Parts: sequence; structure tokens; C-alpha cells
Amino acid sequence: MENSATTIENLIERIEQYSKISFDLYKYSAIYETAALFSSLAVKLVMTLVVAVVALLFTVGLALCLGDALGKTAYGFLLMGGVYILLGIVLYIFRKPWIQTQVSNFVIDSFEIKN
Repeated sequence: MENSATTIENLIERIEQYSKISFDLYKYSAIYETAALFSSLAVKLVMTLVVAVVALLFTVGLALCLGDALGKTAYGFLLMGGVYILLGIVLYIFRKPWIQTQVSNFVIDSFEIKN
């Protein structure tokens, strides 16, 4: 009888160890996936910032050139503002397929289980 009790205690102890190790494995896996997601988002954010700065400088230069061609610098900036308003309207109209779907797919792909 004592042998049977010892065997059951050993079994329970191994089940507890297995549960703790499995929990730790899932926890570390979640941490790894979260870190990978945030590092990927950070890279995309930095690249977006660089593109935004380049676009801003290009826009200012183009506005100055257009302003010279139109006779007043302000006209160039007004024209570029109108272009960006049109771009904003187009992006607003197509925000779901162009932005929301792409971001959702990126997040889902980042958390896919890798075999």
C-alpha cells in the first residue's frame, strides 16, 4: 500500500513539474512573439518617419518651385496643400482595404505559430 502511495505521489509531482514547464514554455513563447511584433513595428515606425521627413522636404521644395513658376511662393504651397487634401480624401475613402486590412494581416502573420 505504501508503494502505491509513493507511486501516486511521484506521478502527481511529475504532473506538477510538467505543468510548470509547459506554462513557462508558453510564457516564453508569448514573450518572444510579442518582442518580435514590437521590434517589427518599431522598424516600420522608423522607416515611416524617414519617408515622412523625405516627403516633407520634397513637398517644400516642390512648393517653392511651383510658387516661382506661378509668380508667388504662397501659390505653390496652396497647390501642394490641395494635392495633400485630395490624397487624404482618397486615403479616407480606401482606408479599410489599404490600411486596416494590411495592419490586421501584419499582426495576424506576426503571431502565427511557426512549426
